[in-house]
Amino acid sequence: MIDVRWCGDDEEDRRLVPLYVLVNGRTHPRNTSLDLATQVIALPADTTALDPEYRAIINRCETWMSIAEISAKLDLPLAIIKVLVDVLLERGYLALGAPAQKTVADRWLLETILASLQKL
Repeated sequence: MIDVRWCGDDEEDRRLVPLYVLVNGRTHPRNTSLDLATQVIALPADTTALDPEYRAIINRCETWMSIAEISAKLDLPLAIIKVLVDVLLERGYLALGAPAQKTVADRWLLETILASLQKL
């Protein structure tokens, strides 16, 4: 008997649904500010109802990660990743930004560290 597989040799590599079905045929993200360097991070949420491709993105984004890195690590086309990330952003599974864009809440601590460094 011949074993027919769609994408690869592993069980996880089988893709029975084309990627464009996952994004309802969308070809572009609604958020036009998404680019290769856009950083995203996963938010705490129940992901059991999501398709495996969406869960794979969320699992990779435990720390800040760019859209280009997600595409490379998951070996999926960049255009599809941008739309998948856009869907996850809309549903509240991912947060948009970059670690450097976080505001520092404790200015006193930073001033104390700066003063200590200046004494050295």
